[in-house]
Amino acid sequence: MNDLKGKLNDMEAKNAHLQMEIDLLMKEREERKRELEDENGQLKNDLASLRAELEAITIELREIADTKLGLELEIAAYRKLLEGEDNRSGLKQIVDSMYTTMTSSSGGRPEGAGSLSVSQSVRGNMTAKTTYQRSAKGPVNIAEFAADGSCLMLENSSRKDEFIGGWSIKRNADGQELPGVTLPSDFTLKAGSKVKLWARGRKPRDANPSDPEVNVDSFEQTGSVISTKLCNPTGEDRATHTQKTSFN
Repeated sequence: MNDLKGKLNDMEAKNAHLQMEIDLLMKEREERKRELEDENGQLKNDLASLRAELEAITIELREIADTKLGLELEIAAYRKLLEGEDNRSGLKQIVDSMYTTMTSSSGGRPEGAGSLSVSQSVRGNMTAKTTYQRSAKGPVNIAEFAADGSCLMLENSSRKDEFIGGWSIKRNADGQELPGVTLPSDFTLKAGSKVKLWARGRKPRDANPSDPEVNVDSFEQTGSVISTKLCNPTGEDRATHTQKTSFN
């Protein structure tokens, strides 16, 4: 009995020691949990700040692209004026000719309902007004283009995955066909998600791994009327993005 009582006392001491260690570990766990929650909150704030900064940069890039387009047209206008002077043709005839070309290239509104946005840039005495219009015959649409031409974004607005493997993207600028893109045969756009199609060699290292790199050098939007269409394997237009730029 004395031996057993001694062993019992030893076991109770060990049990008390272990219970103390458990209490310490529980306290450390609670402290670590609070630290992780604080860190998570800070990361969410940083993410919101970075998204706002990215949006501001995107808007700035679009404005730069509009300015670039205005400059290109201004240079073209001066070149035509100089050519007109070299050929001894009147300035009025050249200006009237350019105005007719700009008016005819502005085109009409594309068919189908969709979203419409307008941006305007001013360079010297010339104003460039750019109109963006989107339409779609299903949940998949062409959301936007990167201002630097590095990528375009597709969006799935439905609550289910959309298989668009083998679909093609066709582009046309001022009546001239641009290099097209054919999506991978196993391409699926997840429900409610967006995916970026990166031009060849333009995909950054920190890009989403699921965003593919396609066989086209650039998605740059340069021209008076630029039409981009997403077509299914039978050639039917399923989504359209149209950019129109007029100049004064």
